[in-house]
Amino acid sequence: MSAPIARIQPVRNPVLPEATTPEIRYWRGFRAPLLVKENNAVNHIHFNPASPHDLAFTSSTRIQILSSKTQRVHKTIAKFKDTVYSGEFRHDGKLLVAGDATGLIQCFDTSNRAALVTLKPTKYAVHVTKFHPSSLSTLLSASDDRVVRLWDLTSSDPLVEYRDHTDYVRSATFVASLNLIATGSYDGYVRLYDPRVTTSEGPVVQFYHKEPVESVLSLSETTLASAGGPMVKIWDLTAGKKIRQLGNFQKTVTCLASAGERGLLAGSLDGHVKVFDSHNSEYQVTFGWKYGAPVLSTGISPNLRQLATGLTTGLLSVRTRKTEPKAALPEKQAKSGNFARMIRGAEYHGELEHQTMKGSKKKTIRLKQYEKHIKAFRWSDALDSAFQTGVAPEQTVMVLEELRNRGKVVITLTGRDEDSLEPLFKWCLRSIHDTRATTVIADWIGTCIDMYGSVIEKSPILSNLLSQLQTRVNSQVAKAVEVQKIEGMLDLLMA
Repeated sequence: MSAPIARIQPVRNPVLPEATTPEIRYWRGFRAPLLVKENNAVNHIHFNPASPHDLAFTSSTRIQILSSKTQRVHKTIAKFKDTVYSGEFRHDGKLLVAGDATGLIQCFDTSNRAALVTLKPTKYAVHVTKFHPSSLSTLLSASDDRVVRLWDLTSSDPLVEYRDHTDYVRSATFVASLNLIATGSYDGYVRLYDPRVTTSEGPVVQFYHKEPVESVLSLSETTLASAGGPMVKIWDLTAGKKIRQLGNFQKTVTCLASAGERGLLAGSLDGHVKVFDSHNSEYQVTFGWKYGAPVLSTGISPNLRQLATGLTTGLLSVRTRKTEPKAALPEKQAKSGNFARMIRGAEYHGELEHQTMKGSKKKTIRLKQYEKHIKAFRWSDALDSAFQTGVAPEQTVMVLEELRNRGKVVITLTGRDEDSLEPLFKWCLRSIHDTRATTVIADWIGTCIDMYGSVIEKSPILSNLLSQLQTRVNSQVAKAVEVQKIEGMLDLLMA
Protein backbone atom coordinates (compact mmCIF):
# COMPACT_ATOMS: atom_id res chain seq x y z
CA MET A 1 0.00 0.00 0.00
CA SER A 2 1.46 3.37 -1.07
CA ALA A 3 1.96 6.12 1.46
CA PRO A 4 -0.26 9.22 1.19
CA ILE A 5 1.22 12.15 -0.71
CA ALA A 6 2.41 14.87 1.66
CA ARG A 7 0.85 18.29 1.28
CA ILE A 8 2.86 21.23 -0.02
CA GLN A 9 4.43 23.02 2.90
CA PRO A 10 3.69 26.76 2.85
CA VAL A 11 6.60 29.16 2.62
CA ARG A 12 7.54 30.57 6.02
CA ASN A 13 8.78 34.10 5.77
CA PRO A 14 11.77 35.05 7.92
CA VAL A 15 10.78 36.83 11.12
CA LEU A 16 12.63 39.53 12.98
CA PRO A 17 14.06 38.80 16.42
CA GLU A 18 12.01 39.78 19.43
CA ALA A 19 11.69 43.55 19.34
CA THR A 20 10.91 43.97 23.01
CA THR A 21 12.71 42.84 26.14
CA PRO A 22 11.40 42.53 29.71
CA GLU A 23 13.07 45.87 30.52
CA ILE A 24 11.36 47.61 27.61
CA ARG A 25 7.99 46.15 28.59
CA TYR A 26 8.54 47.32 32.17
CA TRP A 27 9.34 50.93 31.27
CA ARG A 28 6.53 51.05 28.74
CA GLY A 29 4.21 50.46 31.68
CA PHE A 30 4.70 54.12 32.70
CA ARG A 31 1.75 55.56 30.80
CA ALA A 32 -0.90 58.27 30.90
CA PRO A 33 1.37 61.21 31.73
CA LEU A 34 -0.10 63.88 33.98
CA LEU A 35 0.94 67.34 32.77
CA VAL A 36 1.23 70.30 35.16
CA LYS A 37 1.97 73.67 33.57
CA GLU A 38 4.00 76.29 35.44
CA ASN A 39 5.08 79.77 34.35
CA ASN A 40 8.80 79.07 34.81
CA ALA A 41 11.15 76.13 34.41
CA VAL A 42 10.79 73.16 36.76
CA ASN A 43 14.38 73.05 38.03
CA HIS A 44 14.16 70.34 40.72
CA ILE A 45 12.13 67.23 41.54
CA HIS A 46 12.19 65.10 44.69
CA PHE A 47 9.91 62.30 45.91
CA ASN A 48 9.14 61.91 49.60
CA PRO A 49 11.10 58.88 50.88
CA ALA A 50 8.22 58.12 53.27
CA SER A 51 4.94 56.64 52.06
CA PRO A 52 2.80 57.66 50.16
CA HIS A 53 5.76 59.25 48.32
CA ASP A 54 4.36 62.65 47.40
CA LEU A 55 6.25 64.71 44.85
CA ALA A 56 7.83 68.11 45.60
CA PHE A 57 8.86 70.25 42.64
CA THR A 58 10.31 73.77 42.55
CA SER A 59 9.46 76.39 39.95
CA SER A 60 9.92 80.15 40.17
CA THR A 61 9.44 81.24 43.81
CA ARG A 62 7.28 78.31 44.90
CA ILE A 63 7.58 74.75 46.12
CA GLN A 64 4.54 72.63 45.29
CA ILE A 65 3.69 69.19 46.63
CA LEU A 66 1.78 66.84 44.33
CA SER A 67 -0.23 64.08 46.00
CA SER A 68 0.61 60.61 44.72
CA LYS A 69 -2.97 59.46 45.41
CA THR A 70 -5.09 62.27 43.96
CA GLN A 71 -2.51 63.43 41.35
CA ARG A 72 -3.21 67.03 42.33
CA VAL A 73 -1.20 69.82 43.97
CA HIS A 74 -2.44 69.89 47.54
CA LYS A 75 0.23 72.09 49.17
CA THR A 76 2.07 75.19 48.00
CA ILE A 77 4.95 76.88 49.85
CA ALA A 78 5.46 80.45 48.61
CA LYS A 79 7.68 82.03 51.27
CA PHE A 80 10.61 82.93 49.02
CA LYS A 81 11.22 86.22 47.25
CA ASP A 82 13.43 84.83 44.48
CA THR A 83 13.88 81.66 42.44
CA VAL A 84 13.80 78.49 44.55
CA TYR A 85 16.22 75.59 44.08
CA SER A 86 16.51 72.07 45.40
CA GLY A 87 13.37 71.45 47.44
CA GLU A 88 14.04 68.12 49.19
CA PHE A 89 12.30 66.01 51.87
CA ARG A 90 13.98 64.59 54.95
CA HIS A 91 14.08 60.80 55.03
CA ASP A 92 11.13 60.65 57.46
CA GLY A 93 9.09 63.02 55.27
CA LYS A 94 8.32 65.48 58.08
CA LEU A 95 10.59 68.33 56.94
CA LEU A 96 11.26 70.00 53.60
CA VAL A 97 14.29 72.20 52.89
CA ALA A 98 15.06 74.56 50.00
CA GLY A 99 17.39 77.40 49.07
CA ASP A 100 16.84 80.39 46.80
CA ALA A 101 18.75 82.81 44.59
CA THR A 102 19.31 85.27 47.44
CA GLY A 103 21.25 82.75 49.56
CA LEU A 104 18.34 82.02 51.95
CA ILE A 105 17.82 78.46 53.26
CA GLN A 106 14.52 77.53 54.91
CA CYS A 107 13.21 74.31 56.49
CA PHE A 108 9.45 73.76 56.56
CA ASP A 109 7.10 71.45 58.40
CA THR A 110 5.34 69.47 55.66
CA SER A 111 2.15 69.12 57.70
CA ASN A 112 1.41 72.85 58.18
CA ARG A 113 4.04 74.52 55.91
CA ALA A 114 5.46 76.50 58.84
CA ALA A 115 9.06 77.72 58.53
CA LEU A 116 11.01 76.06 61.37
CA VAL A 117 14.62 76.98 60.51
CA THR A 118 16.02 79.92 58.54
CA LEU A 119 19.66 80.24 57.52
CA LYS A 120 21.43 82.94 55.50
CA PRO A 121 25.05 81.81 54.97
CA THR A 122 25.70 83.82 51.79
CA LYS A 123 24.33 86.37 49.33
CA TYR A 124 24.85 84.03 46.40
CA ALA A 125 22.34 81.53 45.05
CA VAL A 126 22.10 78.26 47.00
CA HIS A 127 21.55 75.51 44.43
CA VAL A 128 21.94 72.49 46.72
CA THR A 129 20.10 71.74 49.98
CA LYS A 130 19.99 68.14 51.05
CA PHE A 131 19.25 66.24 54.27
CA HIS A 132 21.47 63.42 55.46
CA PRO A 133 19.90 60.04 54.54
CA SER A 134 19.89 58.84 58.17
CA SER A 135 20.58 61.79 60.51
CA LEU A 136 17.59 63.97 61.40
CA SER A 137 19.52 67.20 62.02
CA THR A 138 22.33 67.12 59.44
CA LEU A 139 21.97 69.32 56.37
CA LEU A 140 24.21 69.88 53.33
CA SER A 141 24.24 73.06 51.23
CA ALA A 142 26.26 74.30 48.27
CA SER A 143 26.11 77.71 46.61
CA ASP A 144 27.55 79.93 43.93
CA ASP A 145 30.08 81.40 46.37
CA ARG A 146 32.04 78.16 45.75
CA VAL A 147 31.57 76.95 49.33
CA VAL A 148 30.03 73.67 50.51
CA ARG A 149 28.65 73.75 54.05
CA LEU A 150 27.57 71.05 56.49
CA TRP A 151 24.98 72.14 59.06
CA ASP A 152 23.39 71.02 62.28
CA LEU A 153 19.83 72.37 62.35
CA THR A 154 20.16 73.13 66.05
CA SER A 155 22.88 75.71 65.32
CA SER A 156 22.99 78.80 63.12
CA ASP A 157 26.66 78.30 62.25
CA PRO A 158 27.92 75.61 59.86
CA LEU A 159 29.80 72.65 61.26
CA VAL A 160 32.22 72.44 58.34
CA GLU A 161 33.00 74.58 55.30
CA TYR A 162 34.82 73.30 52.20
CA ARG A 163 36.44 76.02 50.07
CA ASP A 164 38.51 74.03 47.58
CA HIS A 165 36.26 74.77 44.61
CA THR A 166 37.23 77.43 42.08
CA ASP A 167 33.82 77.84 40.42
CA TYR A 168 30.09 77.45 41.12
CA VAL A 169 29.05 74.33 43.05
CA ARG A 170 25.77 73.15 41.54
CA SER A 171 25.59 69.57 42.85
CA ALA A 172 26.41 67.65 46.02
CA THR A 173 25.28 64.45 47.70
CA PHE A 174 25.96 62.16 50.65
CA VAL A 175 27.72 58.83 50.28
CA ALA A 176 26.09 57.55 53.44
CA SER A 177 27.64 54.09 53.61
CA LEU A 178 31.14 55.62 53.69
CA ASN A 179 30.15 58.80 55.58
CA LEU A 180 31.48 60.93 52.73
CA ILE A 181 30.27 64.01 50.85
CA ALA A 182 30.57 64.18 47.05
CA THR A 183 30.48 67.55 45.29
CA GLY A 184 30.48 68.61 41.66
CA SER A 185 31.70 72.04 40.55
CA TYR A 186 31.76 74.05 37.36
CA ASP A 187 35.56 73.89 37.54
CA GLY A 188 35.19 70.34 36.16
CA TYR A 189 36.14 68.44 39.33
CA VAL A 190 34.25 65.92 41.44
CA ARG A 191 35.53 65.99 45.02
CA LEU A 192 34.97 63.66 47.97
CA TYR A 193 35.23 64.96 51.53
CA ASP A 194 35.29 63.15 54.86
CA PRO A 195 33.66 65.26 57.63
CA ARG A 196 35.61 63.32 60.23
CA VAL A 197 38.94 64.88 59.19
CA THR A 198 39.99 68.53 59.26
CA THR A 199 39.22 70.78 56.31
CA SER A 200 42.90 71.63 55.92
CA GLU A 201 43.52 68.15 54.55
CA GLY A 202 41.26 68.92 51.59
CA PRO A 203 39.29 66.32 49.65
CA VAL A 204 39.93 62.63 50.23
CA VAL A 205 40.00 62.10 46.46
CA GLN A 206 39.01 64.13 43.41
CA PHE A 207 38.18 63.21 39.81
CA TYR A 208 38.51 65.40 36.75
CA HIS A 209 35.31 65.33 34.72
CA LYS A 210 36.66 67.83 32.13
CA GLU A 211 33.26 69.57 31.86
CA PRO A 212 31.22 71.71 34.29
CA VAL A 213 29.57 69.17 36.59
CA GLU A 214 25.78 69.50 36.70
CA SER A 215 24.90 66.50 38.88
CA VAL A 216 26.53 63.83 41.06
CA LEU A 217 24.85 60.67 42.31
CA SER A 218 25.97 57.84 44.57
CA LEU A 219 25.10 54.52 42.91
CA SER A 220 26.58 52.17 45.51
CA GLU A 221 29.15 52.06 48.29
CA THR A 222 31.98 52.15 45.78
CA THR A 223 30.46 53.73 42.65
CA LEU A 224 29.71 57.37 41.88
CA ALA A 225 28.17 58.94 38.76
CA SER A 226 28.76 62.48 37.54
CA ALA A 227 27.06 64.38 34.71
CA GLY A 228 28.56 67.29 32.83
CA GLY A 229 28.62 68.23 29.19
CA PRO A 230 27.07 65.63 26.85
CA MET A 231 28.30 62.69 28.92
CA VAL A 232 27.92 60.74 32.15
CA LYS A 233 30.98 59.27 33.85
CA ILE A 234 31.08 56.40 36.33
CA TRP A 235 33.83 56.46 38.99
CA ASP A 236 35.19 53.69 41.19
CA LEU A 237 35.84 55.17 44.66
CA THR A 238 38.08 52.36 45.85
CA ALA A 239 40.29 52.32 42.75
CA GLY A 240 40.14 56.10 42.34
CA LYS A 241 39.56 56.03 38.60
CA LYS A 242 36.93 56.25 35.87
CA ILE A 243 35.43 52.91 34.87
CA ARG A 244 32.88 53.96 32.25
CA GLN A 245 31.95 56.98 30.11
CA LEU A 246 28.44 57.24 28.64
CA GLY A 247 28.24 59.53 25.63
CA ASN A 248 24.66 58.85 24.56
CA PHE A 249 23.54 62.51 24.46
CA GLN A 250 23.86 65.42 22.04
CA LYS A 251 23.65 68.21 24.63
CA THR A 252 24.47 68.79 28.30
CA VAL A 253 23.24 66.17 30.78
CA THR A 254 21.49 68.15 33.52
CA CYS A 255 20.20 65.56 36.01
CA LEU A 256 20.74 62.04 37.33
CA ALA A 257 18.39 59.84 39.33
CA SER A 258 18.59 56.31 40.70
CA ALA A 259 15.92 53.75 39.84
CA GLY A 260 17.32 51.16 42.24
CA GLU A 261 17.55 47.73 40.67
CA ARG A 262 16.14 49.11 37.41
CA GLY A 263 19.18 51.24 36.65
CA LEU A 264 20.23 54.87 36.27
CA LEU A 265 18.12 57.71 34.83
CA ALA A 266 19.73 60.65 33.03
CA GLY A 267 18.05 63.72 31.53
CA SER A 268 19.57 66.11 29.01
CA LEU A 269 18.99 69.43 27.28
CA ASP A 270 18.41 67.50 24.04
CA GLY A 271 15.02 66.49 25.47
CA HIS A 272 15.87 62.86 26.21
CA VAL A 273 15.57 60.89 29.45
CA LYS A 274 17.42 57.59 29.15
CA VAL A 275 17.66 54.51 31.37
CA PHE A 276 21.05 52.82 31.76
CA ASP A 277 21.51 49.28 33.07
CA SER A 278 23.70 49.84 36.14
CA HIS A 279 24.03 46.08 36.75
CA ASN A 280 25.88 45.67 33.45
CA SER A 281 29.47 46.85 33.27
CA GLU A 282 28.73 48.32 29.84
CA TYR A 283 25.86 50.51 31.17
CA GLN A 284 23.80 49.93 28.04
CA VAL A 285 20.70 52.02 27.32
CA THR A 286 17.58 49.94 28.00
CA PHE A 287 14.86 52.54 27.38
CA GLY A 288 14.24 56.23 26.84
CA TRP A 289 11.67 58.99 26.43
CA LYS A 290 11.75 62.04 24.15
CA TYR A 291 10.23 65.29 25.35
CA GLY A 292 9.46 68.41 23.39
CA ALA A 293 11.74 70.68 25.41
CA PRO A 294 15.08 70.50 27.29
CA VAL A 295 14.99 68.43 30.49
CA LEU A 296 16.15 70.09 33.72
CA SER A 297 15.12 67.52 36.32
CA THR A 298 13.92 63.95 36.55
CA GLY A 299 13.20 61.42 39.29
CA ILE A 300 11.37 58.22 40.14
CA SER A 301 9.46 57.38 43.32
CA PRO A 302 10.99 54.92 45.83
CA ASN A 303 8.26 52.38 45.05
CA LEU A 304 9.04 52.74 41.30
CA ARG A 305 5.45 53.66 40.57
CA GLN A 306 5.76 57.26 39.34
CA LEU A 307 8.26 58.88 37.00
CA ALA A 308 8.48 62.69 36.92
CA THR A 309 10.30 65.01 34.51
CA GLY A 310 10.63 68.80 34.65
CA LEU A 311 11.20 70.85 31.48
CA THR A 312 12.55 74.33 30.77
CA THR A 313 9.13 75.36 29.41
CA GLY A 314 7.57 74.98 32.87
CA LEU A 315 5.92 71.67 32.09
CA LEU A 316 5.96 68.86 34.66
CA SER A 317 5.25 65.37 33.28
CA VAL A 318 4.31 62.60 35.73
CA ARG A 319 3.92 59.07 34.37
CA THR A 320 2.29 56.40 36.54
CA ARG A 321 2.77 52.66 36.35
CA LYS A 322 0.10 50.29 37.61
CA THR A 323 1.80 47.80 39.90
CA GLU A 324 -1.21 46.09 41.47
CA PRO A 325 -1.02 42.39 40.56
CA LYS A 326 -4.06 40.60 39.21
CA ALA A 327 -6.10 38.72 41.77
CA ALA A 328 -5.16 35.06 41.69
CA LEU A 329 -7.91 32.48 41.37
CA PRO A 330 -8.39 30.33 44.48
CA GLU A 331 -6.79 26.96 44.15
CA LYS A 332 -9.05 23.96 44.16
CA GLN A 333 -8.59 21.65 47.08
CA ALA A 334 -7.09 18.36 46.01
CA LYS A 335 -9.37 15.39 46.61
CA SER A 336 -8.39 11.78 47.19
CA GLY A 337 -8.92 8.99 44.66
CA ASN A 338 -11.40 7.26 46.98
CA PHE A 339 -13.68 10.31 46.83
CA ALA A 340 -13.52 10.38 43.03
CA ARG A 341 -14.45 6.69 42.79
CA MET A 342 -17.28 7.20 45.24
CA ILE A 343 -19.03 9.95 43.27
CA ARG A 344 -18.28 8.54 39.81
CA GLY A 345 -21.51 8.57 37.77
CA ALA A 346 -23.52 10.30 40.52
CA GLU A 347 -24.65 13.08 38.17
CA TYR A 348 -25.62 10.84 35.23
CA HIS A 349 -29.40 10.54 34.70
CA GLY A 350 -29.54 8.38 31.55
CA GLU A 351 -29.57 11.15 28.95
CA LEU A 352 -27.57 9.08 26.44
CA GLU A 353 -29.46 5.84 27.05
CA HIS A 354 -31.02 5.62 23.57
CA GLN A 355 -28.14 7.23 21.60
CA THR A 356 -26.14 4.97 19.31
CA MET A 357 -22.44 5.77 19.21
CA LYS A 358 -20.93 5.48 15.72
CA GLY A 359 -17.33 4.87 14.87
CA SER A 360 -15.15 7.93 14.55
CA LYS A 361 -14.51 9.16 11.02
CA LYS A 362 -11.25 10.52 9.76
CA LYS A 363 -11.25 14.24 9.21
CA THR A 364 -11.28 15.07 5.50
CA ILE A 365 -8.59 17.51 4.44
CA ARG A 366 -9.79 19.96 1.82
CA LEU A 367 -7.08 20.54 -0.74
CA LYS A 368 -6.51 23.75 -2.61
CA GLN A 369 -7.08 23.74 -6.37
CA TYR A 370 -3.36 23.92 -7.15
CA GLU A 371 -2.73 21.04 -4.71
CA LYS A 372 -5.24 18.87 -6.57
CA HIS A 373 -3.49 19.58 -9.90
CA ILE A 374 -0.03 18.86 -8.48
CA LYS A 375 -1.29 15.66 -6.87
CA ALA A 376 -2.65 14.58 -10.27
CA PHE A 377 0.61 15.63 -12.03
CA ARG A 378 -1.16 18.34 -14.05
CA TRP A 379 1.74 20.80 -13.91
CA SER A 380 0.41 23.33 -16.39
CA ASP A 381 -3.00 23.51 -14.70
CA ALA A 382 -1.28 23.97 -11.31
CA LEU A 383 0.59 27.01 -12.67
CA ASP A 384 -2.61 28.53 -14.08
CA SER A 385 -4.48 28.02 -10.79
CA ALA A 386 -1.69 29.85 -8.89
CA PHE A 387 -2.65 33.12 -10.65
CA GLN A 388 -6.40 32.88 -10.08
CA THR A 389 -8.32 35.44 -8.05
CA GLY A 390 -8.23 34.78 -4.31
CA VAL A 391 -4.81 33.14 -4.26
CA ALA A 392 -2.47 35.00 -1.90
CA PRO A 393 0.98 36.08 -3.18
CA GLU A 394 2.63 33.78 -0.63
CA GLN A 395 0.71 30.81 -2.04
CA THR A 396 1.73 31.73 -5.62
CA VAL A 397 5.39 31.80 -4.56
CA MET A 398 4.88 28.44 -2.86
CA VAL A 399 3.49 26.86 -6.08
CA LEU A 400 6.29 28.30 -8.26
CA GLU A 401 8.95 27.06 -5.83
CA GLU A 402 7.35 23.63 -5.65
CA LEU A 403 7.28 23.28 -9.44
CA ARG A 404 10.87 24.52 -9.66
CA ASN A 405 12.06 22.12 -6.95
CA ARG A 406 10.43 19.22 -8.82
CA GLY A 407 12.19 20.25 -12.05
CA LYS A 408 8.93 20.86 -13.94
CA VAL A 409 9.50 24.47 -15.09
CA VAL A 410 10.14 23.61 -18.74
CA ILE A 411 7.31 21.05 -18.85
CA THR A 412 4.91 23.55 -17.25
CA LEU A 413 5.74 26.28 -19.80
CA THR A 414 5.65 24.03 -22.86
CA GLY A 415 2.88 24.68 -25.39
CA ARG A 416 1.90 28.17 -24.21
CA ASP A 417 0.93 31.24 -26.18
CA GLU A 418 0.66 34.98 -25.51
CA ASP A 419 -2.56 34.71 -23.48
CA SER A 420 -1.31 31.94 -21.19
CA LEU A 421 2.05 33.67 -20.58
CA GLU A 422 0.53 37.06 -19.75
CA PRO A 423 -0.64 36.16 -16.15
CA LEU A 424 2.87 34.98 -15.27
CA PHE A 425 4.47 38.20 -16.57
CA LYS A 426 1.93 40.42 -14.78
CA TRP A 427 2.45 38.64 -11.47
CA CYS A 428 6.24 38.91 -11.78
CA LEU A 429 5.88 42.64 -12.49
CA ARG A 430 3.79 43.14 -9.34
CA SER A 431 6.02 41.06 -7.07
CA ILE A 432 9.51 42.05 -8.24
CA HIS A 433 9.89 44.49 -5.31
CA ASP A 434 9.53 41.61 -2.81
CA THR A 435 13.01 40.24 -2.15
CA ARG A 436 11.56 36.89 -1.05
CA ALA A 437 10.27 36.25 -4.60
CA THR A 438 13.28 37.61 -6.53
CA THR A 439 15.05 34.31 -7.17
CA VAL A 440 11.82 32.57 -8.20
CA ILE A 441 10.96 35.36 -10.65
CA ALA A 442 14.47 35.28 -12.12
CA ASP A 443 14.28 31.53 -12.81
CA TRP A 444 10.82 31.59 -14.41
CA ILE A 445 11.35 34.75 -16.52
CA GLY A 446 14.72 33.49 -17.68
CA THR A 447 13.19 30.20 -18.83
CA CYS A 448 10.35 32.08 -20.60
CA ILE A 449 12.86 34.24 -22.50
CA ASP A 450 14.84 31.16 -23.57
CA MET A 451 11.73 29.27 -24.73
CA TYR A 452 9.59 32.08 -26.16
CA GLY A 453 12.03 34.82 -27.25
CA SER A 454 10.50 35.09 -30.70
CA VAL A 455 6.95 35.08 -29.34
CA ILE A 456 7.78 37.92 -26.89
CA GLU A 457 9.31 40.04 -29.69
CA LYS A 458 6.15 39.76 -31.81
CA SER A 459 3.75 40.35 -28.88
CA PRO A 460 3.28 44.04 -27.92
CA ILE A 461 1.75 43.06 -24.56
CA LEU A 462 4.56 40.73 -23.48
CA SER A 463 7.24 43.10 -24.78
CA ASN A 464 5.74 45.97 -22.81
CA LEU A 465 5.50 43.87 -19.62
CA LEU A 466 9.10 42.68 -20.00
CA SER A 467 10.28 46.27 -20.56
CA GLN A 468 8.48 47.45 -17.41
CA LEU A 469 9.99 44.53 -15.49
CA GLN A 470 13.47 45.51 -16.65
CA THR A 471 12.86 49.13 -15.59
CA ARG A 472 11.80 48.07 -12.10
CA VAL A 473 14.79 45.77 -11.75
CA ASN A 474 17.14 48.63 -12.70
CA SER A 475 15.38 50.86 -10.15
CA GLN A 476 15.84 48.26 -7.40
CA VAL A 477 19.52 47.86 -8.33
CA ALA A 478 20.04 51.63 -8.15
CA LYS A 479 18.41 51.74 -4.72
CA ALA A 480 20.65 48.90 -3.53
CA VAL A 481 23.73 50.81 -4.70
CA GLU A 482 22.62 53.94 -2.81
CA VAL A 483 21.96 51.89 0.32
CA GLN A 484 25.47 50.43 0.14
CA LYS A 485 26.93 53.94 -0.13
CA ILE A 486 24.96 55.13 2.90
CA GLU A 487 25.97 52.00 4.82
CA GLY A 488 29.61 52.74 4.06
CA MET A 489 29.22 56.32 5.32
CA LEU A 490 27.60 55.11 8.54
CA ASP A 491 30.40 52.59 9.08
CA LEU A 492 32.96 55.40 8.79
CA LEU A 493 31.02 57.57 11.24
CA MET A 494 30.64 54.75 13.76
CA ALA A 495 34.32 53.89 13.47
